[in-house]
Amino acid sequence: MTLQANNYYILASSQLFPFSAAVNPSTEESDVIKIAKEAYDFVLNKQYTEALQSYSKAISLFPEQPFFYACRSILHRFNGDDESSFYDYQVAKRMDFNYHHYLEWLENQGEMLESEELLEITKSLVVQPDNAQLLINRAMLQVQHFNYAEAISDYSKGFVLNNDTTILISRAAIYMYVLQYDKALSDLNLVLETNPSLDAYLYRAKLYAAIKEYDAALKDFDAALQVDNQNTAIYEERAQLFEQLEQFDKAIADYSQIISQNADDFYAYVLRADIYEKTENWEEAIADYTSAIQLNPYYSDLYQYRGTLLEKVGDRAGAEADFAKFEELEEED
Repeated sequence: MTLQANNYYILASSQLFPFSAAVNPSTEESDVIKIAKEAYDFVLNKQYTEALQSYSKAISLFPEQPFFYACRSILHRFNGDDESSFYDYQVAKRMDFNYHHYLEWLENQGEMLESEELLEITKSLVVQPDNAQLLINRAMLQVQHFNYAEAISDYSKGFVLNNDTTILISRAAIYMYVLQYDKALSDLNLVLETNPSLDAYLYRAKLYAAIKEYDAALKDFDAALQVDNQNTAIYEERAQLFEQLEQFDKAIADYSQIISQNADDFYAYVLRADIYEKTENWEEAIADYTSAIQLNPYYSDLYQYRGTLLEKVGDRAGAEADFAKFEELEEED
């Protein structure tokens, strides 16, 4: 697998986002990198109109790349065009949910007041600067405050102090949030070379799925299941990938596995019902929504979902009852 030919991977890893100071220039002068650098340089020189034109050109040439939508979203927001910014954000998010994390981070970093717990740990670290557990605890809190760079720093210091590779999994998760895919993959590869674990396989599978390396992702999901074939998180993540690949029978099988392990999880029925809808298996979808409603009768949307399907199969009375229940619950909220 040659990731230097994977545009999803090299664009995110380049960090050539507008106003980014963490640029990681690629040695490969591919077409996507050239246009990303061109637009980045326009931003650097405050030629924002030209930068927007470059991003729009890139989107026309590479419409499948979330990177360029995210870049244009950032620049639109800087220019005060919130509507256009939100549209581009939605497109990028739909293509790769990690772009949601990245753009959410840009919007919220530095905006949240630090909690008392975070301040207390920082005070303790003044006295005990080499306490790895305190650093890890602070890193977890930093994530909650959108202080991703600080969290990465704390995880890095903690790893130097105790050489526990599980720290690298946590750091890789944050690298994925900030779209530094090369660093995330490096951390996960190191863990899997030295101390293979379910979490490392699962996170690497999610990274491979994000950059459309589907065979590698499925291989890692299988490896994770070899470690623990009762872990429902693996089945859910793999089912989402199967759904993306339109391998609906396999997605249904994974959601069914989750239900067999936890029949009280209403959301698993909702996820399976959605697949049944996509394959026009209306009766199966209705049955799953009914099971979900029995488990969570106050979730208003479920009645709307089921009502729409009851209409499709000609049950008008059932549909009207569900729509009425939906309206009733919405009014209570």
